[in-house]
Amino acid sequence: MLDAELDSHLDNEKHEKTLSGNYRNEHGIKKIKSSFGASEINVLRDREGSFEPALVPRRHNIIDGLENIIISFYAKGMSVSDIKGVLSNHR
Repeated sequence: MLDAELDSHLDNEKHEKTLSGNYRNEHGIKKIKSSFGASEINVLRDREGSFEPALVPRRHNIIDGLENIIISFYAKGMSVSDIKGVLSNHR
């Protein structure tokens, strides 16, 4: 899901050249807490440092409600790619 968010931010897909010169720049590990407990996730970065994920904002480590939204999408019969599309359009 974060991949789709970064694709939308950079206005390109992985390994594509951009006109702006801003590219993906590795990832960092972020510790988060949700109703399922503590987890570590890989958070993507861009070269300019302008990417601000909507799903896991900077300096926030508690994720409330996101899993409920995703579960409700599954319950409605949405595929993983459909859910990624909805979440990437939310940005």
